[in-house]
Amino acid sequence: MDFLTLISWIMFIILIIGIIIGVFKIFESSKPRVENLVLIAILVAISVMGTIPTAALPGVQAASFIIIMTGIIFGRETGFITGVLTALVMDMFLGLGYWTVFQMIGWGLMGLTAGIFSSRLENIYLRGAFGFIWGFFYGWITDISMLAFLSTVNLNSVLGVFAVSAPFDLIHGITNLILLVLLYGIFKRIFTRARDKFVFPTRQNSATKKKSLDK
Repeated sequence: MDFLTLISWIMFIILIIGIIIGVFKIFESSKPRVENLVLIAILVAISVMGTIPTAALPGVQAASFIIIMTGIIFGRETGFITGVLTALVMDMFLGLGYWTVFQMIGWGLMGLTAGIFSSRLENIYLRGAFGFIWGFFYGWITDISMLAFLSTVNLNSVLGVFAVSAPFDLIHGITNLILLVLLYGIFKRIFTRARDKFVFPTRQNSATKKKSLDK
């Protein structure tokens, strides 16, 4: 790798980190409640603990399911932050490196888009397709980190890297699809209950007061 290429990679990684920090600043400016922060910490812990035991199985990323569910139920900002922090915390156990930045942006965008399309993901077919496609999108984003090891970066070499990771991306996509189809209902009830209790407690209190007045 020549000097100019190295500088380009450094600038690119700095740009990604800047974007991530910008999103965190926006979230911070919204003045989240303590309950929100604790909830995000719990979601990140669940994601990490669901992935580390299966780390030896290539392509199996249980964290993706939790991140997608977080985006759907808690919204795009929480989904993005949960995805970013999941990659950071998980790599503290498995090994940090410059590739961590690409994992952060991959899982962050996964949670973000899940929040954006949350209403459409109620459909089981769209939800399954979303999870399956993101198995490949996440792989392609993280594959960018491998390009730094190539002596020459061109279309053929990039496609070669993507082709090598395709079987693992396929497993990732299938895992997402299966979990989003089989476990969606259970986790939706659990996450919705947590959201109504900790994220929007005033809404729940208002509903309770309304019921008492009706009686």
